[in-house]
Amino acid sequence: MRYTRFTNCDLCDEGKLHHNKDLYIDNETGKIIEKPEDESDVEVVDLQGLILAPGLLDVQNNGVYGLNFSALNSKSTDKDIKDFKRDYADVMAKYLTTGVTAMCPTVTSNFPEVYEKVLEIYKRTRSKDETDCMGAHCEGPFLSHQKKGCHPEETLRAADKGIESMKEVYNKHNLSDYVAIVTAAPEVPGVLDSIPELVKQNIVYSIGHTNTDYITALKAVEKGATMLTHLYNAMPQPHHRDVGTVGLISTPIPSKTPYYGIISDGVHVDPSMVTLAYRNNPEKCVLVTDAMHLIGLPDGAYKFGDQQITKTGSRLYLKGTKTLAGAATTLPQGVRNLMSWAEIPLAEAVKTVTNNPARCINVQDKKGFLNVGCDADLVVMDHRGFLKVVYKLGKRVIAVDENSPSKLSALL
Repeated sequence: MRYTRFTNCDLCDEGKLHHNKDLYIDNETGKIIEKPEDESDVEVVDLQGLILAPGLLDVQNNGVYGLNFSALNSKSTDKDIKDFKRDYADVMAKYLTTGVTAMCPTVTSNFPEVYEKVLEIYKRTRSKDETDCMGAHCEGPFLSHQKKGCHPEETLRAADKGIESMKEVYNKHNLSDYVAIVTAAPEVPGVLDSIPELVKQNIVYSIGHTNTDYITALKAVEKGATMLTHLYNAMPQPHHRDVGTVGLISTPIPSKTPYYGIISDGVHVDPSMVTLAYRNNPEKCVLVTDAMHLIGLPDGAYKFGDQQITKTGSRLYLKGTKTLAGAATTLPQGVRNLMSWAEIPLAEAVKTVTNNPARCINVQDKKGFLNVGCDADLVVMDHRGFLKVVYKLGKRVIAVDENSPSKLSALL
């Protein structure tokens, strides 16, 4: 059949449920369309009262199912690169079953030879069989030494020549072909001057891993910063007389309020603080997994470069420390956590993983919405927020969604 009509369902978009509505897609183009004039070539899919929402978007993800998105380096052979590309295709197909139809593979702080190898792989894609790549998220290496988290100290550096330093480190003069987001600390020399140049290339500059004060952070926003990386984590904690970077989520000028990524796994941020941020500014809230490559793997100790990470359930720490090292909670579970903690309807929580991230990285004309012309990347959910089916450009994919609710406390 040329077209598919989804019927007997609630359409979930823009924070609302639209009851008993139909949605049409063109199976040849893989896009959402208006109702066709001739319905003789239409397959009807009865969703039996379930919810149809846009596919989920994950803008910060360091790796999944054993594959670290930063794994290549100067010693990688042609065979290593070929194997990495094969494994990358495999895990992106598997990750699609969690409802994430597009993501930004995140490359953590590294040496130039790592970026030279991996960024080539993260060009934007449009596939029926895998989670799409929307461009890489380069998290570092222009970060604060005081707030480096698990980023290796020896990789951190300044951007003394501004945007040219970034091009040198990332080994790319045409950054926008490969990069969607750059996370950097605004107090690092050269970073503030780089922001307008990044924005000109349609790259999102995100403030993160920073020890800066509110005034400097606000200067970054004035220069074009539109996002905060994993709110609360790797930044000064807010004080009522010294709000720091966190204070940006409620700037006096709403048009300049940045989007903020936040990890709703109950480990990185206490549920009460997730709720506080969300209620303060739900329109700019973007749930992220910040997943490490250990997501989906058994508990135990795993090698991470020259370090080791200990995985216990959804908790990942550098071995022998209390330093968090990414997350291991799926995005649908993060949505359910937010619903529970903030006591909000499913449709409002879904907005934080569809509409908000799409607008954040400027893909709203293609992803994250049920608008005509958008890709037919869809998820079918029940009214509790559990995945039932995924559709990628209209192709049906079996969903995998296990319930692993967080405890109502976080280890900080």
